[in-house]
Amino acid sequence: MTSNAFKYSVLAVAITTSLGVASTANAAKSVGDSTPTIDNIATATYSIAGIAQTPVESNKVTVNITQSAAFSLTAKNVDGDLTDDYNKLAVVTPKGRVAFNHTLTNSGNVEDTYTLNLAQGGDIPNNPQGAGSYDFATTNVTYTIYNADGTEKSTQTVTGTVFQNTNIVLKPNERADILVSAKTSGNIGGDSQNLTLSATSAFFTASDVTKATLTNIDNSVTKVPVFKITSKVSSTLNLNDPTSKVTYTVTVRNDENAPYAANANNIMVFDGLPAGLRLADQPNISVSNNATITSGNEGKGTSSASDSIRVTLLNLAPGQEATIKFDVQKDQAETLADLKTTLNHAAVTLDLGENQIIYDTTDANDTQQNTANFYPSTDDSEITDGTVNTVIGSDSTAPLVSNQRAVSIVSPTKKEIPTTTTANTLVTHSAVISNTGKETEGDAVGEIKLTITSGSGNKVTVVAGSVELVYDADNNPATPNTTYTITRDGNGDYDLSTAIPKNGAPAWTGMVPNSTVTINYQVESNEAVVGTTENTTVTLVVGGQDAPTTGDRLVRNETTVKGLKLLKEQALNETCAASRTLTFTQGAVAAKPGNCIVYKITAFNDFSAADPRFTFDNVVITDTTARFNDKAIIQSASTTYVFPVKLDDVTSNSEIPATNSYNASASTSAISGTVTSLAPQKYAAMVFAVKLNPAGSTTP
Repeated sequence: MTSNAFKYSVLAVAITTSLGVASTANAAKSVGDSTPTIDNIATATYSIAGIAQTPVESNKVTVNITQSAAFSLTAKNVDGDLTDDYNKLAVVTPKGRVAFNHTLTNSGNVEDTYTLNLAQGGDIPNNPQGAGSYDFATTNVTYTIYNADGTEKSTQTVTGTVFQNTNIVLKPNERADILVSAKTSGNIGGDSQNLTLSATSAFFTASDVTKATLTNIDNSVTKVPVFKITSKVSSTLNLNDPTSKVTYTVTVRNDENAPYAANANNIMVFDGLPAGLRLADQPNISVSNNATITSGNEGKGTSSASDSIRVTLLNLAPGQEATIKFDVQKDQAETLADLKTTLNHAAVTLDLGENQIIYDTTDANDTQQNTANFYPSTDDSEITDGTVNTVIGSDSTAPLVSNQRAVSIVSPTKKEIPTTTTANTLVTHSAVISNTGKETEGDAVGEIKLTITSGSGNKVTVVAGSVELVYDADNNPATPNTTYTITRDGNGDYDLSTAIPKNGAPAWTGMVPNSTVTINYQVESNEAVVGTTENTTVTLVVGGQDAPTTGDRLVRNETTVKGLKLLKEQALNETCAASRTLTFTQGAVAAKPGNCIVYKITAFNDFSAADPRFTFDNVVITDTTARFNDKAIIQSASTTYVFPVKLDDVTSNSEIPATNSYNASASTSAISGTVTSLAPQKYAAMVFAVKLNPAGSTTP
């Protein structure tokens, strides 16, 4: 700006010009001299004796007057440059108000009338007119006129519109201070907007129009805080645990990377939690930068729980950042709309004055957001996946993942196994893992693991490499299941995440909610004892984030060793008659020489299931004669009393075979026969009779 005034006489200008000296003309000053002439002649009238006489006229006297005119229009803002007529680089907020000071001075010796006007724009080197402008209707102009002695003469305030073509009359050495309280319009951060104030002298308009108008150009640059809001969450929320909580960290930064960034005072930050969340019982709310933080009930939920925080009295210079922290837990009275991408949004408001309030938020769908009114649209963006965004003014929020995990292992099995197995007689046990929660399970390492351990008997053991998974994604019988293999790791665990597709199954991606996985594995036996039972234990090991603590975690599968059961009974037949009704017993029988003893040997296939693998082939039933051949004689067709050997299928262990369909026979050493096939739960019985020798006799 410039404030000094110069006055040039016509003679001085002529000398300068004639000498070829280049003068420095200041556009905000005009001076000029003139020499008007006053010719004065006096007149008189008179009467003599009442009679009017001839008027008389005096001689002419001449006065030559030197008349000097000069005025200046000075830009008065302190902008660091006293050599120009500009008010430069005044800072203004978007659509805000900025003060421009000017002084109009009549430095001549004649009274003059000045016509004042405002105009948009104006050329200032290196400060071009930007997109913004000034609203004359809401701009206020105050002009105060001071007498030559510096005392105030008058003052008036009008709008910029009314100010147009305002006439101010100034006597010599009087001045007018002009304050333009300019209201900007259409300007955003980084804009530069110019305004021209002009004063036109009536004196110079008549005498030298080239000097009639002086101008000052005002310039303002728009600066405004640019907020960078980031909301982060510490972990997932375990919905199975009502006490589970997470920590939100909200940072608000006055982004210094915006070249037009300005100080921000009295910022307000608000965070209203989404429905389903509330502040924790011990919320641990805190804020930095000496700001004030309070909790409230202004969130999106409908319960009476505290679900919002508000920060006030926050001041941030460009490059400064404030940190806000608070703990949150599930509001048991409300439902979370989206368990996987619950978004918590923070909003910043700043009152710039002039009814201009910045509202910036991490929520791109918030209709209150108005940052486009204050800075370029490229300098504000929203990201909702939690990734870092380095763009100026970028806002981001991270989704809260709420886990509601529920898994259990159920459906133990009971199976039967031979005493010694082959590849064709291995037994398959199973257990079922049910995902009754709302999360995908077993897709991450360590999330769902199994251990399968054999019992202490070690006669029935798990077949290495036999574990398979059968995945039922929807519990719909019409939809085919998929099969996977799984192997033990070095710790002895089976981790579902390592499942390998089998028979064209797709890649394993975990268990979706409401799905099941059937764990199948084989066991083998080695000289196990018929009738014994051994257990294999399948233990479910649940890990990962928010692992549930309830639900069945193990099943015990029973393996009972089955085989051929052989029952020997005897009955007393005193008369040795074939038609005699007999009563068989495993107990002792009192007999006399000459009585017959009928022996019955019943073979039973103890396997309970109708599994063709466990049908016994070529079951040889034998009873040696060495135990009784010196005390009794086997009864056959060749003996006096006929009671032949019979071997046939029977329906129960109390039945006597009707025929000898398996061709059992007696020899000198044994009574035996071979049952060609004995299916599970089927019986075959062999009977034969002996006649007791006389007491002490080895012959009949």
